[in-house]
Amino acid sequence: MCGLNRAGLAIARLGVVLVSGAVIGACNPAPTQPTEPAHEKHLTSKLIAQRIMYCDDGTRADVDFIDDGLKMAVTWLPKGRTEILRAQRTGDEFRGDHSRAVVAGGSIAFTRRGKIRVCHRTPEES
Repeated sequence: MCGLNRAGLAIARLGVVLVSGAVIGACNPAPTQPTEPAHEKHLTSKLIAQRIMYCDDGTRADVDFIDDGLKMAVTWLPKGRTEILRAQRTGDEFRGDHSRAVVAGGSIAFTRRGKIRVCHRTPEES
């Protein structure tokens, strides 16, 4: 029972962060500079959608949804390593070896080592 309460609390906290991030993100427009995809071609052979995300902490991520949309390849720009995150079903949390991600609207909340980073789509992708 305690594990369920902790999971519910974590989801509630993440929801608050997403809403807060959306409000803050609306006040800070993302830069519109062009960027090149960061993923290796073999990782994105079945590319469904690509997003360059601008995060509240000033970082950027190249996020590609691949295969059936239940996989995402995330590369932190400019020179981060690519991590593949997977979801069991549509709407589920994406999980990788080191990170987790929750997609809500035009935002993605990434969790790594207990730190949450909220990222948003670029204005031209909205």
